[in-house]
Amino acid sequence: MNNILLEFAGRMADRGATQLPESFGQIATDAKLFLGGRADKVGAATDFRLNARKGRVSLIRADRSEVAADVQIAGTLSNDGSWMWAWGHPDVEEHLQAAAWAVRQFGERQEIEELMTRGGATAPDRVDAYLAICAYISNANGVFMGDHGAGGKVALVYYLDKQLDGLLGE
Repeated sequence: MNNILLEFAGRMADRGATQLPESFGQIATDAKLFLGGRADKVGAATDFRLNARKGRVSLIRADRSEVAADVQIAGTLSNDGSWMWAWGHPDVEEHLQAAAWAVRQFGERQEIEELMTRGGATAPDRVDAYLAICAYISNANGVFMGDHGAGGKVALVYYLDKQLDGLLGE
């Protein structure tokens, strides 16, 4: 089990949970509550600049000010509405896939089929749930979807408080 998933299980146990969610609906609800309860330190970002080599993102606000954060890629959404998890995407660098891999491993351990498939045609509310779940499991501060150069959107989970330190095997 990867370090991000272990950290998630530890956080759940610290909160008194004796078992992890066992259905997609349950984890999606928990994840949306988690994400909704996060203080939005970034505000409404309108654009981004990704430094994939460093695993960093600059989120750009409407006033053109920027907030820098560590980043993981959850997946991509093509213009035709097809989702692909980062762990199954040939163009996503491996060190940016750890949070997505944790979601897949969680799905395998809990036998949640919706979290184990590589992707395909996906409704917008399901994409929102995927992002929330990835943020929840990896203890992210927030999520952002922005246009990427090849058409479609890239789904990011970002970390303002060094949550990834020690979790990526570095």
